[in-house]
Formats: sequence, structure tokens, C-alpha cells
Amino acid sequence: MVAKVNAASVPRSERILGRSVCLSSDLVGHCVRIRAPKTGNRFEVEKLNITVSGSPPAVAVVIKKYSPTDCIIQFSGPMIGVYGGLSFGAACLVGTDGLLAQVGDANYPVGGVNYFQQMGVATSTNEVLLNPLPAIFGGLHPDVRFFQQVLSATVDPRIFNTSFNFRHGGVDTEVVYYNGQRLLEGVGNDYVAVESGGIGTGYDTIVLEFTPYPPSNWSIDYTPDV
Repeated sequence: MVAKVNAASVPRSERILGRSVCLSSDLVGHCVRIRAPKTGNRFEVEKLNITVSGSPPAVAVVIKKYSPTDCIIQFSGPMIGVYGGLSFGAACLVGTDGLLAQVGDANYPVGGVNYFQQMGVATSTNEVLLNPLPAIFGGLHPDVRFFQQVLSATVDPRIFNTSFNFRHGGVDTEVVYYNGQRLLEGVGNDYVAVESGGIGTGYDTIVLEFTPYPPSNWSIDYTPDV
């Protein structure tokens, strides 16, 4: 028998907020980190810079400013109305400008030079369920995997390059997306992975088995081959 649950007793998603001292350059929507010891009951914060070693992690997002340095930050829970135009169900990361970024945005982190930190998941076009995760540097490290990286086009519309060599085959093989659809690898399927410099130089190129029609969007998940 399935027990009945009183809906009124089910915990609801709660917003955890804090009054903070921010910098005058910090804006509503910026992901912030703790920059100094707490002053009284206020957190000392500043915008996160994902390109600076030691800057992460972000702990919250600025949701309101009363003055240049007096703000409210949100640590977790549903954040409504701060952002718009979101793709619901998609992850939101700290962008290169300190604002949230989703795949395809101009401020989305680039593999190899930035930290990657997921701040939450969009639950509608203007709501994010905040839940900051640990920050991982996107350097060439065997335990790091790059997600939704843009494939570099070449003069041939069927050939694309990656920023770094990638592992091919096995459980950590690459995953290629065409307009959001996952492609199948292998001769006779959608694409093949090749070593542009010759056998033994490392996989760095994706060659399509078909000619795509513009406009098109290409991305790849891969593990650097180091």
C-alpha cells in the first residue's frame, strides 16, 4: 500500500538570501564570491572573475541593489525575474563577464582558459533554480571534460576542428551535436573523427559524412587527450 502524503507537509523550495556589501561595479545578475571576512551580519562580496586563479567559487547572485555597495544576494532556491530569455531545463554557468551563461551565449566559458562553475538550472524562461556547484578549471587535465564547446569551422563545410586534441573511443569518447541533436560516429553514420596531423598525432578534427545546410549550430563534448 502506498502511504498518503499531506501536501502541506512537503518542504517547498526556499530562497536563501543575504544582505551584503558589494563593490560599486557589481551589478544585479552578477555571480559573486566572498572577498573578505563578514562585517557584522553582512557578507563582503565581489563579482567572480573565472579567468583568475583563486577567484572561484561563486556562492551567490546579486538580485537587488539599494546603493552602489549595499545589495541583496541569493545563495540558493528559485531566482525569478533577474534573467530573461533562458532555455528552460538548460544549465546556467558563470559566464566570462560574471553573468549567467548558457550554451550558445557569447559569454559562455571557453575550454582551456577559464573556470567552469554551474550555478543552477533554468526552470522557465525567467527563473533559475540556484544550486552552485564546485568550480573546475578548464585546463588540459585528464580528469576534466569540456561540455558544449563550439566546433571551429573550416573552408570545407563538412570539416570542423577542436581547440585541443580529444580522446576518441571508449567511455570518454567525444559527443558531437548538430542543432542540438546528437550525431552518430563511424563510417556510414554521421561523422568520423580524424587526426589531421597523421596517425599518432592525436584526434582534433570532425569530418561529416554529409553536407549540412546553413544556418547550423555545432558543438562537442570531449575529454582532452593529455
